[in-house]
Amino acid sequence: MHSHTHHHHNQGKILLVFLLNAAITLAEFIGGMLSNSLALLSDAVHNLQDTLAIGISYGTRVLSRKPANNRFTFGYHRAEILSAFINMSILIIIAFFLVKEAWERLHNPEIPVLSIMLPVAIIGLAGNALSILFLQKEKDHSLNIHSAFLHLFYDTLSSVAVIIAAIGAWLWKWSWIDPAVTLIIAVLMVFSSLKVLKSTIRILLNGTPEDLHLEHIVSKLEEIDEIINIHHVHIWNISESNRAFSCEALINDRLLSMTSQIREKMLSVLKAYHINHLTVQFETECDDERVIHR
Repeated sequence: MHSHTHHHHNQGKILLVFLLNAAITLAEFIGGMLSNSLALLSDAVHNLQDTLAIGISYGTRVLSRKPANNRFTFGYHRAEILSAFINMSILIIIAFFLVKEAWERLHNPEIPVLSIMLPVAIIGLAGNALSILFLQKEKDHSLNIHSAFLHLFYDTLSSVAVIIAAIGAWLWKWSWIDPAVTLIIAVLMVFSSLKVLKSTIRILLNGTPEDLHLEHIVSKLEEIDEIINIHHVHIWNISESNRAFSCEALINDRLLSMTSQIREKMLSVLKAYHINHLTVQFETECDDERVIHR
């Protein structure tokens, strides 16, 4: 009951962040057009994508709670991983778009209308900072939420940069500072996004979780008295917190009913590695000495 309530509480936070960012995006688009500020417009574009990303995160989080069925026998757990992959991919594309726009503005500098640019940037900063506080506790437990959090973090950074650009242009007439801060933020966006993107790709390609050493797990399983050999091993993440393990196990000939005890021993070993889904085929003869299926 607590877990169910907790999930609904999280979903409520994500929905609130979505609505907040939609309002900020609209304000920044209008402010950017009226003030002729590239930094503010780029922040608005980034914020629009953030709003879409958070919307996707909300939708896939709801979808991931649906039970398994005949069409999706593992359930919809990977919906959140797919969401994180899409969000990070789009964030990188936006970063390259911002680099292009900033480079062109450096060659054709313009002083923005500061009386509009600065107040809108401050509103954007306040809204993004509030959104970050809402998702702070959840970001370490979900790649999906982490991807949305990264969007918001860089939007907050963008708002700070826009304020710095506005002050620089106001005090010293620095026409270059508006596109310069846009370039810096775009580069940071790419580097932080690549790490999350790498993790999502590993899960989507059924890669072995990074913190696990397959040979070590096999050795631990082979320490079970009844097991002679473990081979044709596969380990993968169904979702971030749901790991699966499949293998063939060579044992001495015995009744099928007696293998359930061996399977329970295997599960107790695998639980130490946060693996909660085991598929094992017991064999009494094996001509294949390979440990890993290649």
